[in-house]
Amino acid sequence: MTKFRLAFILLFSVSFSLKGQNLDSLISNAYSAYSDYNYEEAIRLADEAIEQATKSNDESALLQAEFYKALSVQERDPTQSDTELIEKMIIQMEKLGLKVEQARANNFLASTYARFGDVEKAVKNHQAAMDIYESLGNLTGVSSSHSNLSLLYYDQHDYEEAFYHSRKALEMDLAMEIPDNIQSSYNNLAIIFEHTGPLDSAIYYHKFSLDYAKRAENPYSVGLALSNLGNNYANKGDLKLAEETLLEALRIRDSLGYSRGLAYTHNRLANLYQKNNQLSKAKYHGEKSLENAEKAGEVKVLRMAYERLQEVAEKTGDYRAELVYLKKATSLKDSILNESNTKSITQMMLNYEFEKKQILDSIKNEQEKRERDLVFNERLEVERSRKIIFMISGLFLFVLAIGLFLRYQFIKKSKETLSKEKDRSDKLLLNILPAEVAEELKAKGSSDARDFDQVTVIFTDFADFTKKAEQLSAKELVKELNTCFKAFDEIIGNLGLEKIKTIGDAYMAAGGLNSKTGVKEVALAAIQMKKFIDKRNSDPNISRKIKFDMRCGINTGPVVAGIVGIKKFQYDIWGDTVNTAQRMEANCELNQINISEKTYSLLKDDPDFTFTERGILPVKGKGEMKMWYIDSYKMEIDE
Repeated sequence: MTKFRLAFILLFSVSFSLKGQNLDSLISNAYSAYSDYNYEEAIRLADEAIEQATKSNDESALLQAEFYKALSVQERDPTQSDTELIEKMIIQMEKLGLKVEQARANNFLASTYARFGDVEKAVKNHQAAMDIYESLGNLTGVSSSHSNLSLLYYDQHDYEEAFYHSRKALEMDLAMEIPDNIQSSYNNLAIIFEHTGPLDSAIYYHKFSLDYAKRAENPYSVGLALSNLGNNYANKGDLKLAEETLLEALRIRDSLGYSRGLAYTHNRLANLYQKNNQLSKAKYHGEKSLENAEKAGEVKVLRMAYERLQEVAEKTGDYRAELVYLKKATSLKDSILNESNTKSITQMMLNYEFEKKQILDSIKNEQEKRERDLVFNERLEVERSRKIIFMISGLFLFVLAIGLFLRYQFIKKSKETLSKEKDRSDKLLLNILPAEVAEELKAKGSSDARDFDQVTVIFTDFADFTKKAEQLSAKELVKELNTCFKAFDEIIGNLGLEKIKTIGDAYMAAGGLNSKTGVKEVALAAIQMKKFIDKRNSDPNISRKIKFDMRCGINTGPVVAGIVGIKKFQYDIWGDTVNTAQRMEANCELNQINISEKTYSLLKDDPDFTFTERGILPVKGKGEMKMWYIDSYKMEIDE
């Protein structure tokens, strides 16, 4: 009997042990499938582990399985991102002592926050993951955290910090001799050199990255390295080798079905074919880039796709499509602000639109009320007059005279009130539209678009606005933008120019849309804007963190102007002249005024202006262009 019992206990123990190993294996394989981007397999394995953990009442295993399933679901479909769920899981992991999963959860949260522009939370979570890995002595995890921080700082154009973390990761990965990790670190170092130079260094490290990706037999990493190498070859001018390399990268990435990577490779092929004037191929790959960017659901990748399609449309002469893609790319510009600032600014704009609607509604209601009161009182007066006639005929003339006088006073007062409300409505309309357009809109209920042969467009933008925004609260940021843009509005108004719009930290206005202004008024406005920013930046009583450096670009040429849309309508201008003005601003140094050759030709004979010739410079999407800086205006110096 005793031997039987011992055998039974041994058999039960072995069975239980095998069951436990099977559960651990399922969880481990689910994470491996997730790491290899095989999300469907990861979800299947996680579901099986969840079922077993539930039956065995294993709380830790259940949480691990649910966690890896959540990661796979959210990576498979970014629209399912749920940071709140992962944060709750982190709290449970800490209680159960699941340190490795806790660190992985922090890294996943960091990547999600970075995708939506919340840099502060992204850095905080990567740092938390690194702290856990260091406490566990997990060098692979520490290296991974350094790599993640390197990419995060790279996206913010903080290349010094990006270099530091990428080199720390590479140093650790080489010591541990893990091909996959070494490949990733070489890739990170290479893409930083793409932006800082020299380009040969980027190609050198990408080749190392490709070599280690092949050693690790990792198709995802091979596709990534080939895509980056092809882009570098294109930038160096070796277009044939670039095409061969990018097409091979596309073949590999297409077989994997990874939307974000496909968006990048299609985008690079579109750029390559655009340089070769193979515009139909450029358009095809641009559209495929957008298609995959929409699947990936990442703001930065979407904006990249819109900008590429805008360039292709510009080159093919499809100005309507160019305008559409320009607006979509521009609308995504401020999404790199952190989430809290973005929400605050969005709420502010929603409040503004709501208050504006309330004002218009109150004007309309007041007018209708006055008209009803007027009709009612007129009837009341007639009724009173009849009673007085019947009751006291002798006082008829006297009472009638008083009634008519009162009626006259009432009507006069009502007309004055209606006139004030009308003036208020007109001022609100003029604050949105130019005078001629506003009059046409009131008269016809619509406004036709117009062609202008010579309009001078000015673009201003604040340098390093994203970094400044990270240091300010939403209230401080909006207050500072409001201070600067109010001053710009006054300058524009005093010179008779038309303000077109603001886009985040960018300000756009134009001269030549009416008979009172032209190129000289726009140049004077730019000088006065620069003087305002210079004076504000030199004021010791203003904190440095809320001071902005400005770039300004000006171009002259034909535009189309009119009202866009039928709801919340906006007066806008578009055409190649507008795009070139924006390019002038993008190619401007800090606190300078950069003008095109066409604008210079109209100003050069004015003895009151002085200029500095910059020579011929390359311009994105335009080729080489001549540019000048406006140095000063003599009349203002004499003052």
